[in-house]
Amino acid sequence: MKKYFALAVVMTLATLVYAQPSVQEGTRELSLEVQWDGDGPTGSLLDLAVGYGVFVRDGIEVGGLLGYTSVEDFGGPGSDWKEWAIGGFAEYHYDMASMTVPYIGARVYYDSYEVGSLDDTAFVYGPRLGIKHFLADNVAIDFALEYMLASEEIFVNDGEAEDSDLTFNIGIRAMF
Repeated sequence: MKKYFALAVVMTLATLVYAQPSVQEGTRELSLEVQWDGDGPTGSLLDLAVGYGVFVRDGIEVGGLLGYTSVEDFGGPGSDWKEWAIGGFAEYHYDMASMTVPYIGARVYYDSYEVGSLDDTAFVYGPRLGIKHFLADNVAIDFALEYMLASEEIFVNDGEAEDSDLTFNIGIRAMF
């Protein structure tokens, strides 16, 4: 039993020592993420977003994103929720020479939403704190917490409209 434990420790350390995550200048990244909000309008809400970014310096990435949300019968029959978002992001990665790379960032985007007959827009921005865990040198699973502030009360938390929200994001990122 001790041999297997020692082998597992050595293999883990070898991965950490020889990892070469792609967070260097010139690397491009495609991302697909799902945003989970436990206090959403229907209990739990899932948003889908795709992004494209470029590392302009080692560890510093800037890019754009496009998001979409759709919830049927949000407030009862005939009141569907549809939302589109387009914007940008910046992230600073702490390259620790391991397969796990923590980062901080910020997002800014324009949000257009329809709820039943209501059609409105908002400007949304906020900080993001995350970890990318690399499965290979160019593929990572992304876990992040994001705090968003909006120019309008567009977030529904426990049945109340608010201008701020905290969400958990999980995604996959491919670097090339």
